[in-house]
Amino acid sequence: MRSRWLNWSIGLMVGSTFLLVLAACGADATATPRPTATAVPATATPEPTATPLPPGATAPPPTATPTAAPEPTATPIPSFDAAAYFKGKTIRLVANSSPGGGTDTQGRVMASFLSKWIPGTPRVVFTNSPNKPLAYVFSGTRAPKDGTYISWTSTPQFENGYNADTQFIKQSSFNFLGATIDSTRSWMTYKAEENLGPGAGDKCLWDFAGLGVEGSTGGGKHGEFLQADEISDVRDGDVTLIGNILVMEWLDVPFRYFAFDQVDTNAVRLFWAQGVINSTTRSSIWYRFPFENPTWIPEGIIRVMAGMGPGQLGANAQSEPHCEDIRLHLKADEVETYNQITGPANYASKTLWLPPGTPEDIVNALAAAFERAFTEDTELISKYGAVAGEIPNFTPRSVGQRLTDENEVLFEASRQLIADETARILQKYFPQYIQ
Repeated sequence: MRSRWLNWSIGLMVGSTFLLVLAACGADATATPRPTATAVPATATPEPTATPLPPGATAPPPTATPTAAPEPTATPIPSFDAAAYFKGKTIRLVANSSPGGGTDTQGRVMASFLSKWIPGTPRVVFTNSPNKPLAYVFSGTRAPKDGTYISWTSTPQFENGYNADTQFIKQSSFNFLGATIDSTRSWMTYKAEENLGPGAGDKCLWDFAGLGVEGSTGGGKHGEFLQADEISDVRDGDVTLIGNILVMEWLDVPFRYFAFDQVDTNAVRLFWAQGVINSTTRSSIWYRFPFENPTWIPEGIIRVMAGMGPGQLGANAQSEPHCEDIRLHLKADEVETYNQITGPANYASKTLWLPPGTPEDIVNALAAAFERAFTEDTELISKYGAVAGEIPNFTPRSVGQRLTDENEVLFEASRQLIADETARILQKYFPQYIQ
């Protein structure tokens, strides 16, 4: 996956020319030094200029050269004392998800280790704010800008920067602190044989191509792929949802898509058990199965039926993915459209942000703390990996802020395409949520 430093130079040039006859004259040329980030250099005191003798005058006897006055001591610019600043403070790590899901669980594990890595060892508490638009606006406008409020999100939220409901606050205006894991997603189906018919457990998504979006897989309790997302994501035209539906349309596979109040990891598992849906598109569950449900993959209860980008889906602790990337089975123009729609918003996963306007010293101190924690704390890495299902692959601030800026540009360039496809898809499949 995927610091920039401004270097200052200080130059001081002092030149003196002495003519020794009966009179001497000279001058110092002192260049004005440029300030460094830590100290203001002292300005050299010019040497006195000798006064010429009048014509015919006799030079007085030489006198002792007076001792030069000492140069003033440089006055340092106060540097940011991160330990003194954070000492005694309480930092809130706020997830935009409900308790119990993957983002929530990973955030709680992370929060339990952070205090010792942040200078001054402040108290770190974890809370939830699952209304994503409201959490975004609060973080962008009202959250304290003193390093005591950190947003923890499953993915970047570029679309909020172009919506009135979220006050057009750009994601790039937030301060990227880091991202913890791979953002590549997978299409997973629960009990494929039971829900889609005989032989489905050995198939991939494209093996059902040509059966028609209104048709049937030919067997099973459901006879079609059943997916779901949150109502708020449907109304906002979440790009993962739009990308999923486009793929099913292009492949012409039978499906239905539902909207519910809450569709986090725990809700997906519950819906599977209740027979409400049979599929989902996300990364965290695939990597967590070997730890949380170690028999599901060997027994065929869960089946990866396609990698869904933006990268290449990797192996978990038990298995390689059952099926390859979906883009290998789309036409060239479809791949381009799919990448434009789903790529920018999925370039990072499990991301940390400070509110816009947070002073740079605070941002850098916290970014360094997170990076050290996820690269040096072996216990954190182990425990986080156990709940995430994969070893953390930390994206530091220096990389993540650049990728945020670049992907927001790509997202803006794709906005009309996204808007057109979103309007069409919502009208066709979710007319009840169109305001």
